Order: sequence, then C-alpha cells, then structure tokens
Amino acid sequence: MAIADRKKRAFEAREKLVIEQADELLMDRGYLGLNLDELADRVEYSKATLYHHFVSKEDLVLAVIAHHFKIRIDYFQRAASFNGNTRERMFAFGVADRLLSRKYPHGFPLVQLVRLPSIWSKCSEPRQKKYFESAGCCFELGMKVATEAKKNEDFTENALSPEQMVWGLVSLSKGAHLIAEEGIFREAGNIEGEPLQFLFENYHRFLDGAGWLPFTADWDYQETQKRIETELFHKEVASLGDL
Repeated sequence: MAIADRKKRAFEAREKLVIEQADELLMDRGYLGLNLDELADRVEYSKATLYHHFVSKEDLVLAVIAHHFKIRIDYFQRAASFNGNTRERMFAFGVADRLLSRKYPHGFPLVQLVRLPSIWSKCSEPRQKKYFESAGCCFELGMKVATEAKKNEDFTENALSPEQMVWGLVSLSKGAHLIAEEGIFREAGNIEGEPLQFLFENYHRFLDGAGWLPFTADWDYQETQKRIETELFHKEVASLGDL
C-alpha cells in the first residue's frame, strides 16, 4: 500500500507541475503558442509522459481551466463567509471574480475557447465532468447566499427570485468580460482606462433594480469593497493594486 501511495503522490505532483507550466505558456502565448514539445522540455519529462496524463493538448487546456476553477472555488468560499449582510456577501463574489480576472487574464478566453465543439470533443470525459462540477459548485455558492437573502427578507416584495438574481449577475459578469476581451466597445466608445471599470457600478444598479436590500442609497458599498479586499483578499490585492 505504501508503494502505491508513493506512486500516486508522484503522479499527482508530476501532473501539477505540467499544469502549472502549461498555464504559464498559455498566459504568455495563448492556445496556439502552447507547444507540447517545449512543455516537455520545461518539465523535463518526455512527450509520451505528458500523454500519459492528458489524452490531448485540448485535454491539458481543460486541466488548466480546472486548476483555475479550484482557485475560483476557494475565492468564492471566502466570499460566501464574509462577515456582512447577504448583499455584501454577494458583492464579495463580484470582487473575487474581478480579482481573478486581473490575476489570470487568460482564464476567461480559455473557457470560451475550450467550449468550442472542435476542442471540447478532444477532451476526456472525466475532465469534462469535473468542469461542470466545478462550475456548478460556484453557482451553488451564489445560490446559497441568494436563498438566505430571501429567507431573511433582504428582498423587496416584488424582487426577482434567487435564481434570477444569480443568473442575472453571472450574465452581467460574463458579458462584461467578453466585451472587454474583444475590445470592440472600448475602441468604438473611446473609453479610457481599465476596460471593466464600470462592472461594480453595474452590479449594484442591477441589484437595486432587482430588489435586493439594502439599496446603494442606504449603504456604503465602497466601504464594503474596502473591507472585502482587506479581510478576504489582502495579499492578492496587494500584489495587483486596486481593483
């Protein structure tokens, strides 16, 4: 049993190294720049060893995305535990998401890319399953906070349902990241500065209109953001600067 355990640990450590190095290459050069021969040289293993872990280059990219999801789940779990009211905790998800997009700017384009049928079909079924499980976990964390908000009567009488609240925020976030990635509206609108600079403001406009209390007129969410960054993500924010 001890030998089997050692082999398993060695296998997992090798896979972790490959994923981390592949992530660096993807950040620097993108999907087309990810060369498995170069990656094999970097990790000092044969290309055949890489294929022992991943059935294809596409499967490796999905493993990198799973690595990002693991970090996302950690960030979202911190957000869900934030010491604040339910709307502040939901806002903490947005702060976490924004921080992740700054720290891993290549993450969102990778997710868009890997879901293309021509790439997705070359990924192994276990990794596809893990992808959906991880995405579902993030959504469930948001639903837990939204459901609690409704139970606590933090929604107005005519508020959207918890499901509508969460899906609305997810749609707003994904749409904003997609637009920022394309750069079209920034060019056309002559927008200066960071492309997602309006995202937090739009979160709160949506939640006000959707009926989630307390409204921005009654609460200092800029102070909430400072608390979230200080109490949950101090090291991460310090390494990147203000969001």
